[in-house]
Amino acid sequence: MRDDFDNIRAERETPYRTAVTSSNKYAGLWKQIAIGIVVGHLSLGLIGAVVWMVAAQLLLNGLSFTVP
Repeated sequence: MRDDFDNIRAERETPYRTAVTSSNKYAGLWKQIAIGIVVGHLSLGLIGAVVWMVAAQLLLNGLSFTVP
């Protein structure tokens, strides 16, 4: 099999185009912000619930309830 390296070029055949145009630059940004707000709110709520559970466990650990 014969190797033909005569037509190999380093430059592109077509001019390079940017994928994002200036008018469409921030098209999906509001979705990313909304997802960040929702995920942040849920994660802070979960962390707060865990902290409250640990605090309640520590505070109620020394108490003993007796029924008269």
